[in-house]
Amino acid sequence: MVIDDEYDIVHIVRKHLENWGYSVDTFTDPMFAFQMFKDNPDRYSIILTDIRMPEISGIALATMMRKVKPEVKIVIMTAFELEPEDLAMNLPTITRDSILKKPFSLLQICEAVKNQLKHA
Repeated sequence: MVIDDEYDIVHIVRKHLENWGYSVDTFTDPMFAFQMFKDNPDRYSIILTDIRMPEISGIALATMMRKVKPEVKIVIMTAFELEPEDLAMNLPTITRDSILKKPFSLLQICEAVKNQLKHA
């Protein structure tokens, strides 16, 4: 699942991940993404989410998703610096290799997904 409020980003990321053989659902509305995740948690093993979106932050969204499915992998995409305290308090399992700083290359995003799923 890829969630970003910018259509171009979700479109490009989906296309590239699909080229690597992954099945990808994309969302520009984080609350709709959460509803789809809540209704079908077994469909998703990894969530890629932007940090700043309308309605809800990516950290809050990921926290909600982890309450539904604690083992789901999370990759944070951001153009901003993250406060380590925010991550440590809300998503303690997030590591440096699960944060992608924009602009990232498409190879970086595929490698991040591959690495997270390898640890599943």
